[in-house]
Amino acid sequence: MHVILDRDGPVPIYLQIAHQIRQSILDGEPATGARLPPERRLAKLLGVNRTTVVNAYRELAADGLVAGQVGRGTIVTYGAPEAEPTPTGSGEWPRYDTNGGRLSGYLVEAGRSRATPIPWAQLFTATTDVMDDPLLRDAMTVSARPDVIRLATGIPSPELYPIEDIRAIFDEALGNAGQTLLQHTPTEGYPPLRDELARWMDRAAAAAGAPSSLDPNHIVVVAGSQQGLYLLARTLIDPGDLVVVESPTYLGAAQVFRAAGARLLTIPVDQDGMQVDLLQEVLPRRRPKLIYTLPTFQNPSGAVLSMGRRLRLLDLAARYQIPIVEDDPYGALRYDGRTLPTLSAIDQAEGRANVIYLSTVSKMLFPGFRIGWVSAPKPVVERLTLMKQLVDLDTNALAQRAVWAFFSRGLLDQHLARVNRVYPQRRDRMLAALEEYCGDLVTANRPEGGIYLWCRLAEGIRVRDLLPEAAREGVVFAPGESFHVDAASGRGRYDMRLNFTLPSEEEIDEGVRRLSNAIHRLADRREANSRYPQPALTPIV
Repeated sequence: MHVILDRDGPVPIYLQIAHQIRQSILDGEPATGARLPPERRLAKLLGVNRTTVVNAYRELAADGLVAGQVGRGTIVTYGAPEAEPTPTGSGEWPRYDTNGGRLSGYLVEAGRSRATPIPWAQLFTATTDVMDDPLLRDAMTVSARPDVIRLATGIPSPELYPIEDIRAIFDEALGNAGQTLLQHTPTEGYPPLRDELARWMDRAAAAAGAPSSLDPNHIVVVAGSQQGLYLLARTLIDPGDLVVVESPTYLGAAQVFRAAGARLLTIPVDQDGMQVDLLQEVLPRRRPKLIYTLPTFQNPSGAVLSMGRRLRLLDLAARYQIPIVEDDPYGALRYDGRTLPTLSAIDQAEGRANVIYLSTVSKMLFPGFRIGWVSAPKPVVERLTLMKQLVDLDTNALAQRAVWAFFSRGLLDQHLARVNRVYPQRRDRMLAALEEYCGDLVTANRPEGGIYLWCRLAEGIRVRDLLPEAAREGVVFAPGESFHVDAASGRGRYDMRLNFTLPSEEEIDEGVRRLSNAIHRLADRREANSRYPQPALTPIV
């Protein structure tokens, strides 16, 4: 069923909608008993007000073609063709033709305008609806402006990219094995890179006090951790499955799980990470398919899951046989404090296989390579590999070779040593600027690592009001509501995430100054409104 609107034509929009649905019903599609799209969904697809769709459905109901049923929505009730109602009493359906006989952009008699565009919005699957976050979309649109200081984007500093190392590695790789590297590689990944990733994880686990011996065959190289999340969701989740996520959490993961048809159960995060005691209360009553967590420098809060909670979470996963997906893009970016072992390392040290580990080089090096990896039990790796073959066959061989060189030659360690000196200086510079320019209008955490500050605005200053004001000043941030899967509850409305690794120290100062201008304007309005409150409305009787 397609609906094509002529928004400039003489026929009211609701009648255009009613006429085209009417004709579809008469043609037998949708059939008797079928449910029409909910009013809100059809209104969104067509870009019209819900009232317009309501009026169209009323027209159809008056013609005896549909009826509203409690709990089911609007149902097609039209029966055999010979019972066809004729609302005009003329035996014919209204046919519209405007502009001197020129077809006007929707169904007219037996023909359709050659200039009529395909109604793409009506062809998209419901899955694409979960990808739309208006607040974050607006923020990303503003980020594209050249005059804007970007505090929203989650990428490392381009100033620190090891360009000369990259150039040398590419020249060498293309000179020695160019023909091979420009062909396909195994779907699981370039074997030498998988070996290096296993060694990297073993070395990190040993340094954190949980030595392990990871089998490279338990690793799949993916095109960034986002692809890893997508493949895991498609491999493990069926529509209707329950998935535990943190609140707040990484938006991209929540979108992937919802696109797979999952229902999301949120567990709050505090300064010590996911509140595992609350999860423990839920598990006897509800059985999730998996638990998704960012235990180290959580996105967006920067929290680190305490050692006690890590052990308790692993015990719960083992007791209830629920796999954990550990997303660890920031673990190597630690500036202060003690490094804790990953959930994956602890799990292996205890002889279990309940954790699927996910990481990426995008935050350690740069995002352009699109190289990440999944470490998982062998059955998961085998099924994940089959799923990856449906998506892209294999990951870019030249990029894999370059990343292998960074790991195997110690170049990554050198790069991390450099950025782990620079980034904490930028973090502290941003904290100082927030205190200087914003005062008590903004409070922020001081993360021990990662790339974000998680900030709380003073009561009454909402991020959705601040976003357009900040855009006028030429600065953009990530709104807190976008990190809550239940944003309608009001969670995150006073929160914002600021990236301190992308901007230089000068840009940090200027960006926070611009942001403070917008915040102070909203604070002044709040104060004025409290000083001169709106008069109460008295009903007229």
